[in-house]
Amino acid sequence: MGDTLRLGFGKSSWITSIALFSLLGSMSMGLAQGTGVVTLNAAALYPEGPLAADGGVYYAEMGRDSVLFSDNQRTRPIWASSGCGPTAVSNYGSDFVVLCHRTGILAVISTEGETRRIISRDSRGRPFPTPNASDSDRRGGVYFSSSGQFAPGAAATGAVLYLDAAGTVRRVAEGIHYANGVTLSRDGSRLYVSEHLSRNILAYAVAADGSLRQPRIHLSLDSLVSPDPDRGWDVGPDGLATDRKGNLYIAEYGAGRLLIVGPDRQLLKLIEVEGRYITAPALSPDEKTIYITAPSARDPNRPGTVLAIANPLSVVQ
Repeated sequence: MGDTLRLGFGKSSWITSIALFSLLGSMSMGLAQGTGVVTLNAAALYPEGPLAADGGVYYAEMGRDSVLFSDNQRTRPIWASSGCGPTAVSNYGSDFVVLCHRTGILAVISTEGETRRIISRDSRGRPFPTPNASDSDRRGGVYFSSSGQFAPGAAATGAVLYLDAAGTVRRVAEGIHYANGVTLSRDGSRLYVSEHLSRNILAYAVAADGSLRQPRIHLSLDSLVSPDPDRGWDVGPDGLATDRKGNLYIAEYGAGRLLIVGPDRQLLKLIEVEGRYITAPALSPDEKTIYITAPSARDPNRPGTVLAIANPLSVVQ
């Protein structure tokens, strides 16, 4: 079992962190030295799908139908669409892709927030209901999940789709028991997918054309953490991230913790946060900072937090 870190983000600890980072001169310096945590947004309405870039983090706020950017200076809006219920932001060439979970669409937007294109069907004319998480590849494309129904006993109707650089969407995997987080290995050879309702992480080999080979179960969360007899049906792996060393970062939704797993599938670190419904991590380009989106409840109108914490592995890698 890996080390457990417990992070508190109440008002007093937030003030202490801000004061500490002010003394150190910058957020990035403070985090790199392992000094603590910064709350970038303490009133985010169901934050999801972070993308670390430009010295901060872009993320979706499902409860506000908006995409925002936060750093240690301010939070500013990027894009909004009524009814969208966005859950992820990814790079797409010089633009962004935003997944609209509620309306079942994919929006291509500029960095200035202009809507360039709306996509609602794959290349065969099929919809992709409840798109959820996404990750960009080196070919200029984006992998994203279409989750299926989130309910106890739901059928395995989740899928993974691929938006290529030319704008075509094709289905590359199906039969997933609620497809949730997706992330590529840093060399692009493998795609990891959270099978939330089975509490598994699937691994797909990526072919040269972007298609996926038959999956295998990379790991089960129940092999990493002690069984909880009181665990609810909704507790499972959500957003994912990888680093250059091949470590996998797993947000365990409903459990309020981030699991960091090594290439040997052994638990390296367990980071507990107050936002029980943690949705996703994202690593800064230098991998010294982990950005975490952490709703406090399943209700999208309840405030959650967007956090920046020092990566506990950055001092030992």
